[in-house]
Amino acid sequence: MSHYAKLGIDNIVTAVVVVNTRDCMDKDGNELEELGIEKLKSATGHETWKKCSYNTQRGVHEFGKTPFRANYPGIGWYYNSKHDIFHPAKPEGCDFWTLNTTTGIWDCPITEPALTAEQKSGMCYYIWDDSLYQSDNTKGWVLIEPS
Repeated sequence: MSHYAKLGIDNIVTAVVVVNTRDCMDKDGNELEELGIEKLKSATGHETWKKCSYNTQRGVHEFGKTPFRANYPGIGWYYNSKHDIFHPAKPEGCDFWTLNTTTGIWDCPITEPALTAEQKSGMCYYIWDDSLYQSDNTKGWVLIEPS
């Protein structure tokens, strides 16, 4: 099966559909993205589609093959035509994060600290605070300790 993302305004993914791989093959048995797109255009009337890989996440193919467009997208994700990748929206309140164009994931400017065993057992977690990072670019992660 071949998977295709339906793109709406601003290249936002509005649906992901499956097309029979046979319907995407030329007479020599080569799978071609444009044939799948033509099939979808004809069936739906919608013009903008991009092939995606169900087995690709964070720039890695699950079975060791060549990753395709960084990620299998979800609804609300973006197709980035400049880098030919799918990626989620930038996390809210994370203005200083940058898009990793290999993984298709947003990277924060400081690595999240590891939790100690005690913090893990206490259900603690970290949240990102952009204003803290802006005031001191060596900080940004805030430990949350549930009461």
